[in-house]
Amino acid sequence: MERGYGSRGCIVCGRQNPHGLGASFHPSPEGAWAEVAAPPHLQGFAGVLHGGLVAGLLDDAMWYAAYFHGLFTMTAQLSVRYRKPVPTGVPLRVEGRLLARRRRVAELEARLVAAATGEVLAEAEGKFMEVPADVRERLGGEDLIGPC
Repeated sequence: MERGYGSRGCIVCGRQNPHGLGASFHPSPEGAWAEVAAPPHLQGFAGVLHGGLVAGLLDDAMWYAAYFHGLFTMTAQLSVRYRKPVPTGVPLRVEGRLLARRRRVAELEARLVAAATGEVLAEAEGKFMEVPADVRERLGGEDLIGPC
């Protein structure tokens, strides 16, 4: 079910957002993955990706992991562990994995690593609620997720 999709204006995966990360997520057996190199204009401290965008990358990896398993969700709970400063301008790999699904709640995890070394820079756990069809339509329906 590979789809190069993303919410068009998303700061993390929006292909029509010239100021974002431009992450393109791909399915994996466990969930989803993407590779990015954060541009310097998204730094917090000099040369370090802003922590909110680190959380955003992890959140999107989990969202796409759920999506590639046929679930359309919104974040209900997110916990991030920052292990090392995440540098800008270097290749990063983010992976999300679906752990469990209970009724309308999906439990997921994600990790962000330095692509060259595999060193774990940040990790997250999250709970995502399935979005009812009427809410999905109100958010934009199929236009919400479209070709990047």
